[in-house]
Amino acid sequence: MDIHQKSANNKLIIKNSLALYMRMFLVMAVGLYTSRIILRALGIEDFGIFNVVSGFVSVFTFISGAMIAATERFLNFHIGADSEEQIQKVFNASQIIHIAAAVIIIFLAETLGLWFLYNKMIIPENKLSSAFWVFQFSVFTTALLFVSFPYNAVIIARERMKIFAYISIMEAALKLAVVYCLSFFAYDHLILYGFLIFLVQIVITLTYRIYCRINFAETKFKIRNIDRALYLQLLSFSGWNLFGNIASVALNQGTNILLNLFFGPFVNAAKGISLQVQNAVYSVFGNFQMAQNPQIIKSYALGDYHYFHQLIFRSSKFSYYLVFVMLLPLFVNSQEILKFWLGSSLPEYTTVFVNYTLFYSLITSLAMPLITGSQATGNIKKIMTTIAVFFWMIIPVGYIILKMGYGPIALFKVQALFYIIAHLLRVYIVSGQLGFSKKEYCTEVLFPIFLVTGISGFLAWLLYYFVPFLSYKGIGWLILSCVVFALLGALFVFALGMKKSERVFVYNMIQKYI
Repeated sequence: MDIHQKSANNKLIIKNSLALYMRMFLVMAVGLYTSRIILRALGIEDFGIFNVVSGFVSVFTFISGAMIAATERFLNFHIGADSEEQIQKVFNASQIIHIAAAVIIIFLAETLGLWFLYNKMIIPENKLSSAFWVFQFSVFTTALLFVSFPYNAVIIARERMKIFAYISIMEAALKLAVVYCLSFFAYDHLILYGFLIFLVQIVITLTYRIYCRINFAETKFKIRNIDRALYLQLLSFSGWNLFGNIASVALNQGTNILLNLFFGPFVNAAKGISLQVQNAVYSVFGNFQMAQNPQIIKSYALGDYHYFHQLIFRSSKFSYYLVFVMLLPLFVNSQEILKFWLGSSLPEYTTVFVNYTLFYSLITSLAMPLITGSQATGNIKKIMTTIAVFFWMIIPVGYIILKMGYGPIALFKVQALFYIIAHLLRVYIVSGQLGFSKKEYCTEVLFPIFLVTGISGFLAWLLYYFVPFLSYKGIGWLILSCVVFALLGALFVFALGMKKSERVFVYNMIQKYI
């Protein structure tokens, strides 16, 4: 790959990142506003019923992340290798697998799901009929979501992030319109809301399908392109990804259960708040990584391993910086920010739990590019099993620590230690798999981030405790303090965390967009 092509790829990554962040902020803003309006429109009881019923159905989407990752990996690989026939085979296989998954979801929901709804869920007698219809609409909405996933994967693999962002924004706007529609009808709002959300999903699924059919030849289904070996590859890849996802979910739920067993629901409330913060942070570097993934996998498919390694290193470093600049003000002002967000009556341990969760997010931001690099090879069994088993160990070790009489913070300390060791294991496994030296990774990635984190973190602490106005109370002073610490982090990232070529590139891109 020549230097001009690499420069064009870098610009495409930045443009795609900007499009995805525009999508994220708009969708989040509309989502927060919609939550307030829908609560008012449905009332607390109906809102609770809708969330518990639709939330139960959404459990079936648990496998979707693994399946989408498999589809994107194989599409990116064959797009990089410029194999149009294989691209179409991958899409065909993915489409059939997702349709089969949708059928299985409908079957399980209409049997086990209905039994659970009528026999285990606590729903007022006069609301059972409404809950049944919400359940039905939620099941078919979820099935349609599965059918649309292969089209999403094609758009991302083809790096049409603007289109992905526009359709997501359109979906958020339609859901906002649905909420306003409720006030014009006297019919049961709970059933009506479920039905209208189902209609929105039909529109979104058709939009993805029509756009892809017009723009991408591989999305036209051809019966002769059925490749049984490819099905096994996709399912195997999905299975190992699913194994990793299960370990992640088990870690969150397992620590939640431990905290409940030893300390009760008030500590669970603090843990729940920290998980909300964690999900918000994950969406930030998740969008950045989504823009990076196609180029990482395509460079591997082309056999340009030097550029492949460069992308992994740069993606790890910049993903960390992106999260760090955002989190530095949160670390310093976590108590004040949480009180502003949730009020003065915070559950005990909330601030400490949130700070540990932010630390986990920093480690995860470093890990994602390594996982993508491993996925590019198609051989993810070793890394997924090793890290999954390692994460499973946190639960019994945490249980022993708590049984010895330690407080809830000890569990978070154990998890932090395991996160650090897990990342070192990732580096060890992936470096051998991808052919880069561990010393090079430390020099290119770990040393600069340690330097930036150490110096800017120490200065932020000094400023907070010795510059009075940065620790004043009140929303105005809080915003000023956050801006100062974010700028401080960004300054040290630019000055100490980047090579000269990276600084020139970032400066030119900022100048261009200004």
